[in-house]
Amino acid sequence: MQGWRKFAVLAALGLMAACDGRADAAAADRSRAATLTTAAVIDSALPMDVLLDRFRRDIPKVEALRSGANSRDELVRRIVAAIADSDAVALERLSMNLGEFAWLYFPTTKVAAPPYEVPPALAWFQVQEKDRRGVLRALRELGGHRVTLDGYRCGETPTLEGENRIWTGCTVSVSRDGAPTVTLRLFGAILERDNRFAILTYENDF
Repeated sequence: MQGWRKFAVLAALGLMAACDGRADAAAADRSRAATLTTAAVIDSALPMDVLLDRFRRDIPKVEALRSGANSRDELVRRIVAAIADSDAVALERLSMNLGEFAWLYFPTTKVAAPPYEVPPALAWFQVQEKDRRGVLRALRELGGHRVTLDGYRCGETPTLEGENRIWTGCTVSVSRDGAPTVTLRLFGAILERDNRFAILTYENDF
């Protein structure tokens, strides 16, 4: 059991570094985000379009979510399976990455508009922190176990932000190793765009 715990911690801490096996590129993303966060705080008086242009510099433009999940059902099934299998790379792929945040999600999110106007680098840093904590906790509780998905539900109506649909209030019903089913929050929200789906953050109840 101790070996599994050690692996779970290492896998979770490595989530944001695992980008389809390209750890160096993901590490560079984190370094860039940290640098831009500092710059964003300093330049917070600048217009949002200027901040966004600076944030996007050197971030290749993307046109679609790359999770490969074409329905909410598929996305949730794959998340539960990845957590049970301790598959940090799969969890990373099922969540929004830096390019998707910069080009698809952030420009129309409410935090980019008044009265919030959160600098994009700071907003991305906050997303990463929520992911790191959430995945660590989920792997600690469910990783390496036989996890059965009995169902899930989200709010009836998504929040519309530009071309994005944000599904919140999601809970899953799961059983671990044959124990009674429990209903809990396994992730924060689901991003839908052009009939593709990805996790916004892995915030959860653990």
